[in-house]
Amino acid sequence: MTDQTRRRLLGGIAAASLWSGMGFPIVHAKEKLKVGIIHMGAISNTGWEYYQAEAWRALQAKYPNKVEVTVLENVADIQSVERQFRQLAVQGHKLLFGTTFSQYASLRKLAPQLPQSHFECCAGIEAGKNLGVFEARHYEGAYLTGIAAGRMTKSNVLGWVGAFPVPQVIYSLNAFLLGAQSVNPDAVLKLVWVNAWVDPAKERDAVSTLVSQGADVISGSPNTPVQSEAARSAGVWSIGNTGDFSEFVQETQLASFELDWSPAHIEATQAVLDGNWEPVGRWRGIGDGGFIRMATRSPALPASVGKELDAAEAAIVAGDLKPFTGPIKDQSGKMRVTEGAELSDGDINSMTWLVEGVQGRVPS
Repeated sequence: MTDQTRRRLLGGIAAASLWSGMGFPIVHAKEKLKVGIIHMGAISNTGWEYYQAEAWRALQAKYPNKVEVTVLENVADIQSVERQFRQLAVQGHKLLFGTTFSQYASLRKLAPQLPQSHFECCAGIEAGKNLGVFEARHYEGAYLTGIAAGRMTKSNVLGWVGAFPVPQVIYSLNAFLLGAQSVNPDAVLKLVWVNAWVDPAKERDAVSTLVSQGADVISGSPNTPVQSEAARSAGVWSIGNTGDFSEFVQETQLASFELDWSPAHIEATQAVLDGNWEPVGRWRGIGDGGFIRMATRSPALPASVGKELDAAEAAIVAGDLKPFTGPIKDQSGKMRVTEGAELSDGDINSMTWLVEGVQGRVPS
């Protein structure tokens, strides 16, 4: 699975740092660029770590003769993460990728201390000295799948399994309901928090609770096969939020979108190869070079709804449809976004409030 195993990494000999006159690491023509990636979890065939792995696999396929990739997985302890990033840098890895927000604070500290390497962090908040970041506009995919949910619900009650009450989750569930309400103004969203990114037992319980409250379409973050299978067992639809789980539940998944981090990996690698890498922030959704890709749809989804989804997706790509365009009220009825106004990226990224129609609360 990797070009260099953990054993080789730990037993390797530290490489000397090579510098250009401008302070950028040099990659000589006959020398492969060494790229290091650290996964905090184990790589499987679905979920967050899977899509991170798909990115470096795409990188290997793009540059088979120019890049050597070292992958460490299941490094969950923060102290171990920092130690391994240092080890990779010392051993000559000139580009290092963090795969989760949990590594962000460590990389902000390490990146300025290790200028012989460049750093990128997935789900990082903002770029820093020697640290680039990239994140997906999950809400664009959530809005589109919300349209499918709004058209297919019979109870007008949707369900959302919430991982943690962080802005990424909050703006995703808000966008999901806004997409549903764009075609079905009567739609509401029941919300249950599980306070875990992955916890099968809690996810099943949350789905059961939502279904008992009348929800007949289930989405959420975390979104795993567990939720989709629990929804199928309960006789309701599911949505693939940041993952396509149709192989597990077949036609009972209405629609889905996936994460595609490969553009971030490839662009950063090419910049290092060219000697012009800079620490920038990338926040992208649907479209060419984006980090969101719409995936499968259920055969049960009417053709008319499919056309609606296609039209809305095209409008988002063109910039003609922005999910957080007013008027938008919050749960209390307060106008958060006036008619015709657009919520700024900063306001989306710091969102702590729920839109009108969400039945649940953000824990204090």
